[in-house]
Amino acid sequence: MNKEEKLKKEKRAKEINKLRGLRVTLIIFITILLSLISFVGIYVQDKNKMSDIIPDFILGSDIEGSRIIQLNVEQDQTITLTDADGKVIATGTEEELSNQGYTEEVISQNGYTKTAEDTNKQEDLNSDNYEKSKQILVDRLKTSGITDYKVRQNKENGNIVVELKEDTSTDDVVSILSEVGKFEIQDSDTKEVLLSNEDVKDARVLYNNTQAGVYVYLEIEFNRQGKEKLQEISKTYNSNVTTEDTTNTVSNNTVNEITEESLDVNEVLNDAVDNTTSNTTEDTAATSKKVDMIIDGSTIAPEQQFSEENSTGKLDLLIGSGSALNTNDQNNNLSTYILQAQSMASLIKNGAMPISYTIESNKYIESPITMEVLQYVIIGIAIVTVILFIFLIFKFRLNGILATISNVGFLALVLLILRLTNVEVGIGGIIGLALIQLMNYILLYMLLKGIKGKKANNQIMKSVIVKFCMMSVPAYIISIVFAFNSYVPIYSFGMVVFWGITMAIIYNLVITKNLFIKAEEK
Repeated sequence: MNKEEKLKKEKRAKEINKLRGLRVTLIIFITILLSLISFVGIYVQDKNKMSDIIPDFILGSDIEGSRIIQLNVEQDQTITLTDADGKVIATGTEEELSNQGYTEEVISQNGYTKTAEDTNKQEDLNSDNYEKSKQILVDRLKTSGITDYKVRQNKENGNIVVELKEDTSTDDVVSILSEVGKFEIQDSDTKEVLLSNEDVKDARVLYNNTQAGVYVYLEIEFNRQGKEKLQEISKTYNSNVTTEDTTNTVSNNTVNEITEESLDVNEVLNDAVDNTTSNTTEDTAATSKKVDMIIDGSTIAPEQQFSEENSTGKLDLLIGSGSALNTNDQNNNLSTYILQAQSMASLIKNGAMPISYTIESNKYIESPITMEVLQYVIIGIAIVTVILFIFLIFKFRLNGILATISNVGFLALVLLILRLTNVEVGIGGIIGLALIQLMNYILLYMLLKGIKGKKANNQIMKSVIVKFCMMSVPAYIISIVFAFNSYVPIYSFGMVVFWGITMAIIYNLVITKNLFIKAEEK
């Protein structure tokens, strides 16, 4: 080889090393960026505050604690109060009527007549209705976005036990569990039932964001039969108003579905809904025929009229409005209206339970694993991991450093995926993370040992990764089986291991392999 060829070869080697150096620098930069996104987050301006667009970890009930709710078949009688003209004044149990102010003294003074009947008729107390009630309750939980729950039923007496993960929404969910969910649209005067649950196809919460604020709506969509009934009702109970503004008018507004899931809600369905009208200007030419919208005997929209013939089969009922800019303002009821609309939508959408239940007990069960113990466990795992990678650095030097950097990026990626896919991380999930870290460490050690002292290491690393894949097949199959289990610790373990093994193979094939090639051939 002459001098000129030797110089060309050296120049080419320098260019190759330079390109590989740029590649490794880019990979390290991407790893750092990925770690920052996973461990710190991505913050954007959200109205008047900075919010992280990366979802928080969802902790399982075995960490957060759980709520145990005992629902028993209602045994009390339902009492109906009527006046001298036979008009129904109120209905409910003795306790409910007393809480509403209808004491024996008030009833006697006003000359109300009391009639009582069993809340649950004996012919309704059968296994079919027990099972149907349980399924409706499960559907309500799903509609409310609850994933970590258990529902058990005594098939003999129909009593139900519900176990929920304890979080900020638990009280709101509990408030609708014992509701029957009987929805009716009645004639305001005759109390004739015009539409009911059997006519409903769906119900959802909508909103309209304007400069004046956010308007919260409850949209009720009717099935084919209900759509035809609604069209006829809208002709009969029409306000015949020629002016633009109306009072107590059900409208057909086109609005967008609720997306403000982060807003806090802290009221319950039984709160009075006073803001059910779309405007406040007096009606100038209204007819006398009006309708009431009722859920479980509580009127959610009294004396409503239609502004026009409804041929869409949908009703948009205004619940209220408020500002999304300052949800901490005591005068801002937006979160309350959202909760009320969500509760009503869940009840209406899933139908009425054939049996009435009452909440017998509502207990919080604290997790045996406290957050303090959990922190110690995580710190212990972290210390062991650091010691293991210090050993890698001493044994393999530069490659050990690159392997450590690679492992940080790998953990960041797995944690990010768990957050984005809404995997509930329980005790099993933490054990799964420890197992995945150990498996990734073994893979890195196999790679470093396989390429040590060798120049042609690309094929060696590919064969090592293939070998790791074959070794991981049993754990991969088990993780998939566990992921379909309803028991949170097992489900959490399965999902974490599934994503961990998947990412270990892809990440090390794309990222780690390229880092090691540069280190060996430079």
